[in-house]
Amino acid sequence: MKLLSVGLARALWFMDTNELNPGGKDTFTHLFPSLLEDYKFRTYPKQGDDLSEGLKFTLGEWVRDDGTVLPLNVTIFKDGIAADTWSSTKDSEEFLEAVLAELPELGFAYDPEMVRRKAYLSQLNVKCSKQLHALNPGLIEFAGRVSSAVGGTAFDMVAMELWPDQTQALKPANFSFQRKIGEPLNSDRYWSQAAVPTDKHLELLEYLETLLSGQPA
Repeated sequence: MKLLSVGLARALWFMDTNELNPGGKDTFTHLFPSLLEDYKFRTYPKQGDDLSEGLKFTLGEWVRDDGTVLPLNVTIFKDGIAADTWSSTKDSEEFLEAVLAELPELGFAYDPEMVRRKAYLSQLNVKCSKQLHALNPGLIEFAGRVSSAVGGTAFDMVAMELWPDQTQALKPANFSFQRKIGEPLNSDRYWSQAAVPTDKHLELLEYLETLLSGQPA
């Protein structure tokens, strides 16, 4: 399994964001200007905007310790803060750690204990030399039956989905592994999604590749 690109690396920290502002300060006056200056967001909330889907800051920059500049989007909700990068969830979390730690210096509040839960969304584009029908040789025969039934057009297994229990209140994003849309059936380009950090996502995909190779897990 070879990583080709990161489609999304989102870290979401759940907290009551009202606790960050115990003094009830006007964030448009006392907080947002600092965020715009430090992270160079090109689009940001303005007074009078519809904020029902969160305070969205987009097209910003996050500079890692090594000097690498990364594109950055941030959304502030009533119950949490999401940071999106296109490198790794580690980078997204490092931004959240840094920006929240700065709040007391700006007259706001932050304590790591405010964070009640952390969640992730990783989307990766990868190269895999194995085909999904390798999970069960019978799938090749079944694809042939489907092909014959519809008049000869070639079919193959191109996607695998694992969903959480939909009856539960907490439903992480589904795990998905599928050939990229628009690619031929013999393509080795795949798109995958998982509700885990980027590095854990890659570990899961490596494990899946061993299953497709017929090797002992």
